Amino acid sequence: KLPRAPRYTHFTDKTAHKQWFHFRASGVKGAKCTFVIENAGDASYPEGWENYQTVMSYDRDDWLRVDSTTYADGKLSWELTPERDSVWFAYFAPYSWERHERVVAELSGPGALGAHSVIGETLEGRPLDMLTFGDGPLQIWATARQHPGESMAEWCAEGLSRFLNDADEPLARKLRSVATVRVINNMNPDGAVAGYLRVNAAGANLNREWASGVYEGYHAPTLERSPEVYYTLKAMDYFGMDAHIDVHGDEAIPANFFAGTEGIPKWDASLAAQLDALSNAFLRRSPDFQVGLGYPVDAPGEANMAVGSNAVAERYAALSVTLEMPFKDTTTPASASDPVRGWSPRRAEAFGAALGAALLDSAPIVADGRGKALPEGVVH
Repeated sequence: KLPRAPRYTHFTDKTAHKQWFHFRASGVKGAKCTFVIENAGDASYPEGWENYQTVMSYDRDDWLRVDSTTYADGKLSWELTPERDSVWFAYFAPYSWERHERVVAELSGPGALGAHSVIGETLEGRPLDMLTFGDGPLQIWATARQHPGESMAEWCAEGLSRFLNDADEPLARKLRSVATVRVINNMNPDGAVAGYLRVNAAGANLNREWASGVYEGYHAPTLERSPEVYYTLKAMDYFGMDAHIDVHGDEAIPANFFAGTEGIPKWDASLAAQLDALSNAFLRRSPDFQVGLGYPVDAPGEANMAVGSNAVAERYAALSVTLEMPFKDTTTPASASDPVRGWSPRRAEAFGAALGAALLDSAPIVADGRGKALPEGVVH
């Protein structure tokens, strides 16, 4: 059965979440096995099971889709005759805390281009790590994995970080001269280690913790409930904020897409132009990105201001956008789909690198909107 997070914040989500799974089956080589998640229909997003395929791996590195996966009568099931004694299954390819620490060390170690800093601690004492690349005038931020079960977000953040760390990549070199890019690869270490879908150790949905006044009697963020958001905002205040990408995963929609901040009070023509520039640049840089599928656009003044991208855009009158990736596969465009692996860690990493190139392409428009001059040679 799907495990349920033991805590949740009654003011925001009003339910304990469950959807994430990750387990190993051993002693199964050559045996015809049927696996059934009996309470899949009680998951937080049951629509996420439609046309979904479980991921499996024999080495915990290469994750393949199980094409026998079906969802019926509230149960998710699949059949497999494993080729090896042990096989791992998961909702999406996991991203471990050990890998997180290894990537942080690698990209900030001797010879690397990243600078590592700890901007705060989680409730369970884990570091909130930040990698900084470049020294350009634009202050660009990328945050990932506020919802810990959305592991593709950290795979994408790793891809962006590796792009920025590449001394031989000319686009990355140019971006580092145009911008100072700060990447928080994992906003929710405690929830990731615990295997939660959407909350931290206190049961807080971090992507509803960025501002007060949305939920009656609810102040956010706080050090007691959401220090991860508290420290991130403090860092943004200190260093400055010109553009922000918040990376997530969506259970139901089979596509990569942006969710903008059109519903905030400070939304204007300049922010619209910046979002259009980034979207168009991303379309050019990655065939896996699209603008046809996504969330409904908020009406003016109707944005949930406790959501990260909305709160950041309003707080700094700057571009902030949520980037969503699928747990399933990208079916828009159809040519982007991969029947063997679906949306996968490697594709998410490549997507992160393409995001870096798109940030460079859109930098002149963002700079115009922020009233900043870019180094000579960076033009529209």
